Amino acid sequence: IKNNLQGVAGLLMQTAGKHPAVKDILADAVGQVQAIAQVYGLQMGRAGPLGLAGLLRAVASSLARLAGRSIEVEVQGEVPHELPEIESIPVALTLNELLSYALRHGSGGDIRCTLAAQGEAVLVRIAGRGRLPPGFDLQQRRSAVAGLGLVRALLPRRSATFTLREEGDEVVAQIELRPPSVQGPAVAVGEGAVAVDR
Repeated sequence: IKNNLQGVAGLLMQTAGKHPAVKDILADAVGQVQAIAQVYGLQMGRAGPLGLAGLLRAVASSLARLAGRSIEVEVQGEVPHELPEIESIPVALTLNELLSYALRHGSGGDIRCTLAAQGEAVLVRIAGRGRLPPGFDLQQRRSAVAGLGLVRALLPRRSATFTLREEGDEVVAQIELRPPSVQGPAVAVGEGAVAVDR
């Protein structure tokens, strides 16, 4: 499946090269297809939950290659959290959209992405130089099939929080994922030890 999806992405890139008028639109689609391909690549040979740290690195690496830019990923401490299979593709697409947004609307420089555990929850923070439009209000933005509208549509309402704000000369997007959208480390029954699948 991953190879087929990458083939589709390649065809879209060829089409974008032949039709400059739709290049930006197709670039978004290529990034989305590549994000889904990363999920299937990481799931090869295994079923069940998918490590969030590995997915974040894979999506960022794929998008950085596609954009010819640098995306720095930092995992702060131990983050053994995993995504249930049903959440893997929506979260991969969300990460792709937020990183793409930072690349597209930033004012240059590297994009920094951090992942940190907060008990059973995890925080993903994406920061880059830039400014939000005057009077920007995320809650007032209309839903759409791309960009921030897609992020809001993909994230589960009860177990995820999304914010977008200015901090100094940067724009920071932050996602908090809580159970059941993310699974923390499981405690081995009868042993009281944390079992982590890396």
